[in-house]
Amino acid sequence: MANRTSPPDEAWRSDPQRDFLAYQMLALARVLLNSYFEDDPEETAYAEWQEDEHRRKGRDDTFLIDDRDDDPEHGSLLLVALPSVNTFSLELKHADFMAEAAITYDVDDGVLQSGRIERFRGKVAAAAAAAAHWIDDVLQADLEELDDIGIAEMLSGLGPDDEAEHSDEPDDVTAEDRRTVGRMAKHLRRRIRGANLPELSREDSAWLENEPQCLWPILDGAIAAATAKKRDDKLIAAWQFLLGEQLTLIRYRAERGRDWAEQMLDDYQERLIRIALAETLTHEDLLPLVTVLGQARVEVKPALSEALMGTGPGLPASVQPDKALDQLVRPLIDQMAGQVTSAFEVIEAMNETASVLPAEIRCFMAHELALSPHAVMRETVPLMLLDANEDVRRAATLALDQTAAPETLSPVSLRRAIALRNWIPEADRTALDQAIRKARTKGVQPAQWQPAVDHVARASPIDGSGAQSIVFTGTSGRTGLFAGLLLKQGFGVREAWCSPDTPRREIASAVAELQRRVASPQVERAFVDVAVQNAIAAGVGQAHPPDPALLQIAEAANGSDWKDRALDVPAESERLAAELPAEQRTDAAVSASLARMAAWMKHNPLTEPWFEDDAQVNELLGTMRRRSPAAASRALLDGPMGARRSIWAERFLVTALWARAATPGQPAPLGTGARAITWRDMAVLACELLSARPLHENPVMQEIAAHTVAAARSARL
Repeated sequence: MANRTSPPDEAWRSDPQRDFLAYQMLALARVLLNSYFEDDPEETAYAEWQEDEHRRKGRDDTFLIDDRDDDPEHGSLLLVALPSVNTFSLELKHADFMAEAAITYDVDDGVLQSGRIERFRGKVAAAAAAAAHWIDDVLQADLEELDDIGIAEMLSGLGPDDEAEHSDEPDDVTAEDRRTVGRMAKHLRRRIRGANLPELSREDSAWLENEPQCLWPILDGAIAAATAKKRDDKLIAAWQFLLGEQLTLIRYRAERGRDWAEQMLDDYQERLIRIALAETLTHEDLLPLVTVLGQARVEVKPALSEALMGTGPGLPASVQPDKALDQLVRPLIDQMAGQVTSAFEVIEAMNETASVLPAEIRCFMAHELALSPHAVMRETVPLMLLDANEDVRRAATLALDQTAAPETLSPVSLRRAIALRNWIPEADRTALDQAIRKARTKGVQPAQWQPAVDHVARASPIDGSGAQSIVFTGTSGRTGLFAGLLLKQGFGVREAWCSPDTPRREIASAVAELQRRVASPQVERAFVDVAVQNAIAAGVGQAHPPDPALLQIAEAANGSDWKDRALDVPAESERLAAELPAEQRTDAAVSASLARMAAWMKHNPLTEPWFEDDAQVNELLGTMRRRSPAAASRALLDGPMGARRSIWAERFLVTALWARAATPGQPAPLGTGARAITWRDMAVLACELLSARPLHENPVMQEIAAHTVAAARSARL
């Protein structure tokens, strides 16, 4: 034990190389513990071990992960559970180094709370490289197993004689389905802390996605919990959380053209209408089952809104029907004004129930808010310009026009109206322009944009469905900005959220989890501007205004110039290609680049979601289920995928811009070493997809077609 050393804290704070080792050790601990405790049996076994004082003192069964084989390159790894609850020791050992970290990890919440290097000797760089190896080893295990089999071999096992007809359509509900969702709900209930809901494990989320019919036992569970004699609010919250998750997963399928998914969402609402009419649940218990639709971004049908309103409290006898809204809404506005500090808080609170309120009531709310004596409530009206319903947007515009005067329209409200003018459908802009001109004529001057807070932006790659995430985090202070966007190609800004005062520890934990799940390097601001404005333009074209939280992000991160600027894919692709040296633009160089990318796809997890998945593709593959994988891939390339080459060109162009925008010091987004590619390869690919070359001659698209066939034929196995 003479080699034990305990490095002074200041050494690990002042030496960048040692800092990096500490970061790698904690990242490795998080990955190992998250992976180990994802399974309920392991978590249960740990809880039982903690309760057994004799076993703890005997130090039996404490080695959670023991990989002490003699690896000459990376050494050994040992993860030990210590007697004190939620404490662990992680040790890496090699001839060149020994590193031991003390870890505190909340097993129930799945959160690494703290950690420090307890002992170290040897070469810091070698230890950090070993930690990185073990992280990759854990995260890549499943991928490498599939890669060893190979796509072609996997498909070859689905021959005409053995292949079953698979689809992602729901099966009949089984008793096992009910038991499984019941276990999920109970497990979630144990992990609820206050108002914070835990996340589903990747395995549970994947199971729900593969079993859409479990929407019905989840709804049954939520109803049973709400009507139980002994009420358990945490269990009710767990069931409602599962409902939101499953409805979201089904909505994804509906957006991909699955008729059965659209029908399930309709059936869910019809069932809630019957519950409302039968008065099976109280209004208070029925409301969350409806609002969860809005949280899942599913439009609530007017018939359900009316049925829900019918279950609410009746009007006092003294209230005249024609004055009911006035007498009920105004006190609510006055009450809310005393509980909020910003218009964004007001609109967030309203959005929780906006999906269940008829459009007529939301229109009335715009009028009442504009006339409110409370400034914070009046400043909510411009945010209603982003309502999903065009009648509500027009009502908000009319309210702004009617209050376009210095005493009723603040400079901040005018500035926001001007900014949002470029985020709403063009049909709505003429009336808003009139209101803006009227306000200026009467002496209202728009407020200046405030300086941006110190922040960085991280972006994920765009996936095969056209989705990309951008996360903004403040860089100073005990609390800071924590915000995010989900951009969807062809749709616009699918989701937006913003928390301006998040504790630093929560930000660090969330960023670490994000990086564990998907490559999300810090990116230059120019890329963020391009991606966000391209999404705004898509939303304008599809009449999908973004969530008001996008404006809150713009105000915090200086997005004053964000407008509906669509990415000119052909022009931008040509511009990037023109930057390449002449020798990289020859036919031979282009062919080599495409071949290099196809080979890279076989070994990079970034490309796992690069496949087609919609009703048209699945219908075609359904007719070819007894044909060879090569024939099915060729049919895809000559059919649906051939018609979508411009869509894929945009995805690869965005990927090129994303990889190019990674800030210095970040891990290479497209890999390192012999198998790595660069943003230039992506730019070449985007140009190729815009050329006249047949798609079946492009090796990258051949690989994507093979992914698509594999995904379709392995669905529901």
